[in-house]
Amino acid sequence: MSRAEVPVLAVVVVTRAGRALARALDSVAWAAEHPAGEVGSETVPAGVRLARDATQVVALGTAPWMLLLAEHEVAAAGLEEDVARIARQGVSRACRVGVEVDTLGVRLVPRYAAVRIAPRDTARVVVERGLELSLAGGPGHGQHLATGLCASRGASIDEAVGVLGTESRALSVLLARQEPAPGVAAISLSAMVAAQRLLLARAPAHAGIVRWLAVVFTGYRVILAHTRAWELRQAQPVPLREIA
Repeated sequence: MSRAEVPVLAVVVVTRAGRALARALDSVAWAAEHPAGEVGSETVPAGVRLARDATQVVALGTAPWMLLLAEHEVAAAGLEEDVARIARQGVSRACRVGVEVDTLGVRLVPRYAAVRIAPRDTARVVVERGLELSLAGGPGHGQHLATGLCASRGASIDEAVGVLGTESRALSVLLARQEPAPGVAAISLSAMVAAQRLLLARAPAHAGIVRWLAVVFTGYRVILAHTRAWELRQAQPVPLREIA
């Protein structure tokens, strides 16, 4: 299969107000179809279709498969080959894709991987525990791809703190549309799960304080997103926002 022939709908959730959308889309340029979300004053790249709601993205393509990533994530070089192989096999089973985290000059590799590839016709974009983007509704969640995605969480403290706000604001819109609304205990557990995943992630020996900062920031990111979702629920109807 050539770069233009991998039969997958690449869905990018806008988490950086569209500033990094072109980079994320470029990493999956081999996907046959690309829906894009509301990105304010940003220009949607050529060939990208606009979706203003997570429930609309399935209808924006006809490819048999869907690949989900966030705007602050890029696909690894080998993911194209893995997705093409899945498409050739013709087995309609969802796949887990790991997301490595680059933060403050250190790469952390969590052991957990959410479902990011699934048959398009049954897939739903959701935010699961730990504030992980995932595709629900696909049959089978067993296969874990060797190649995956890489998420950028900031090269400096200022940048890392800044992206907490933009990412949590974007993900809060998805959370506000999910039912049932979680309580304090569920939100606390979600924050602990996210923190634990980075605490136990594979990392260079010199990670030290960077790992600790990443753990603190990711826990706070979960709490901030959920409290913003709570605020949105209080001001119904929930505004349509950043899905790509």
